[in-house]
Amino acid sequence: MTEDTTTSEDEIGSQIESLARDLARTISTAPPGQREQVRDMAVQLLRDEVELAPPPDPAAAPSTASTNPFAIGIPLLLVGFVMLILFPPVGLLLCAAAALMMLWGVASVVFARREP
Repeated sequence: MTEDTTTSEDEIGSQIESLARDLARTISTAPPGQREQVRDMAVQLLRDEVELAPPPDPAAAPSTASTNPFAIGIPLLLVGFVMLILFPPVGLLLCAAAALMMLWGVASVVFARREP
């Protein structure tokens, strides 16, 4: 498959070189005072005629890297233990939230591996 792509790229390259030589010959036949204008007109026409694909928007591209909830649960658990000593109800809530986050992280890894 790469040979077909390379061959077609070689053919396109040779066609472009041939057209560029023809264009240069045509521009060279213009009167010396008008050659720069004719060359600028040819460049402008080429820019207008060739449609370039817009570059992909990085903001619109889906992100492949995501944070696993397990990683968020670890510091939450540590803060929960500290708060458990200082203010037990908040500490219990933070520890419970950390446990849920860590379970969610493990579950997301297990189920993500099963998908094709």
